[in-house]
Amino acid sequence: MINRELASEIKSLMPSTKRQNDPNKPVSMWTEKDRLRGYSEPTAVVIFRTTGCSWYNFSSCSMCGYFNDISANVSIENLKKQIDSLISFIGDIKVLKVFTSGSFLDTREFPVEAREYFIQQLQGKISKLLVESRTEYITPDNLLSFTNSGIDTRVAIGLETANDDIMKNIINKGSSFKKYVKAAEVVSKLSMELRTYLLFKPLFMSEKKSINDILESIKLVSSLTEDVSINPMNIQRNTLVEKYWKKGLYRPPRLWSVAKLLLDSRNDQCEVISYPTGGNSRRGAHNDSVDKKLLELIYSSSLSQDFKELEEYYYTSDHENYDIQIELEDRMPVQHEAIAMRNRLISSDQTV
Repeated sequence: MINRELASEIKSLMPSTKRQNDPNKPVSMWTEKDRLRGYSEPTAVVIFRTTGCSWYNFSSCSMCGYFNDISANVSIENLKKQIDSLISFIGDIKVLKVFTSGSFLDTREFPVEAREYFIQQLQGKISKLLVESRTEYITPDNLLSFTNSGIDTRVAIGLETANDDIMKNIINKGSSFKKYVKAAEVVSKLSMELRTYLLFKPLFMSEKKSINDILESIKLVSSLTEDVSINPMNIQRNTLVEKYWKKGLYRPPRLWSVAKLLLDSRNDQCEVISYPTGGNSRRGAHNDSVDKKLLELIYSSSLSQDFKELEEYYYTSDHENYDIQIELEDRMPVQHEAIAMRNRLISSDQTV
């Protein structure tokens, strides 16, 4: 499931040496709202600094720049210090989401001793936990500590798409839908929950085609997962997506499309949410003009699962230009970012 030419191009854009960041401090910690217990509530989020994703050692996904945050040497003791920082940060918050620059369940990235320390420190402090991992690390042995901890845990998988061709030749995920299904079955057998991430508008895909792919992917996973999180593309540093975006050959998705996906994907089997990273910015999902109201409604309807206000706003707003752009873009060989293309042309004129 590897397109070696694509993988090689992605690898060439990555930093040649591993970054030297402080191994004793997480990349970031913050609080936000999520609905991991069926309702909106404050949620703590941590990104642990590690030596990086195992897939990073071969290549990376075309949109992922998390390798920018790794450190060359992170020991078990370093991870324990990061965990201690997290425990101090959590306070009275009862829900926690955990991320790394790869997979929390990868024992090479996050050794068993550090994982056990993490669970021990959290016991009695939180009621709900989400951890993210690639499919290959989702095994009964790796999940045993969580099932024995008494902490209600949801596992998150970055599936990105249920289409293996897109996964291989556009995203460079190094996985497959079959592997996702197998991992989902492991989670289910252990009576744990699953969150599935889908990537909206990968490189080389028109927005219209990506909308259709997201809707089809949701149909295929809805019986396997508690919820689906639609992740609109955001431009990360040193990635293949950034390379094309800087040349004006890629445009992040529009917020109108994110709203349409939420409205069209409602079903009785799983919840569908979207919290656009970098929304209303050039590197994130945005319309031609800033629409704070629409972004707020995307967040609030995702949290409440009440889409009435979003639906009313969507169908009473004038988005004729959006409809035209989506259809026009679908006929184009590349999806131009108009602002970047204009700036590039201006720059070229000045150097003549």
